[in-house]
Amino acid sequence: MSLGPGPIRPVLVVHQEGVIGLVAVVAVALREHGPFGPLAPRGGLPEALLLGAVVGAVLAVVAWGLRRLPPLERLETWQRQLVGEWSVGDAVAVALLSGIAEEALFRAVLQPLVGLWTAALLFAVLHFVPARQPWAWSAVALAMGLAFGVSYQRGGYPASASAHVTVNLVGLLRLRRASPARPG
Repeated sequence: MSLGPGPIRPVLVVHQEGVIGLVAVVAVALREHGPFGPLAPRGGLPEALLLGAVVGAVLAVVAWGLRRLPPLERLETWQRQLVGEWSVGDAVAVALLSGIAEEALFRAVLQPLVGLWTAALLFAVLHFVPARQPWAWSAVALAMGLAFGVSYQRGGYPASASAHVTVNLVGLLRLRRASPARPG
């Protein structure tokens, strides 16, 4: 079942995330209190990173558990078509850059200005796909955006970035491994 254009080159995603990261860096640097306030952990850095990793792992387990619901099953099929041929290095690079860049923009820049729900809705819009089948990606992104936002409120940017990187890394590696284009 083909739902879209087929595989996407990881370098295109890296470039997209680089632009998002650049916008976030400029916006954070222009903040009144300088760049370090919005990017700082709340509490200690190890605790923030651990909080994020735990939140990300829980989200990844929930997503895996719900993957057989028909809309999420179609979403997974579509995503597998996009990234199934990526190397492990591609998956790691995209997971790291997307988690770091998107959290800098949506949590460190936007959430303090527009609030948790609006930042999560904007995050969901970023993940909107103009096709009928993968609409679930925006719904999943909204739920995850809320979880990342709460992580940001509790542990700061390192917590939300760690959660996002963890979810993306687990998901991309699983989609890559489970791809029909790859044995196993």
